Amino acid sequence: MQNNTIQYNMNNVQFKPEGALAGLNVNYSVKAQLGRPVDPNSARQKRLATAPGKKTGRPINPHSARQQRLCEQAARAIANGGVVKRGRPVNPNSARQIALREAISKAVAEQG
Repeated sequence: MQNNTIQYNMNNVQFKPEGALAGLNVNYSVKAQLGRPVDPNSARQKRLATAPGKKTGRPINPHSARQQRLCEQAARAIANGGVVKRGRPVNPNSARQIALREAISKAVAEQG
């Protein structure tokens, strides 16, 4: 039973990170508490600060199948005015498309 009372007592303690983080020179914000705090003096943060705007991840292989597919997709988008057509193409002479056109023209005629 002793362990349970310790647990219950710890639930009443409020953690105030302002005091704990002040000694680490870390700015504490109530809004952005996502993940662990950032140490501005760490080697990683210094490296990131020296190269703003530079991507710091895995380098892109321009000859990979995915990059070639993305390049072809971008070329199709430019050729079609910014629209990439995906999926099965529409057959304008199919019975369904003819029926849809007739239904649309009928609805427009009834409204107009």
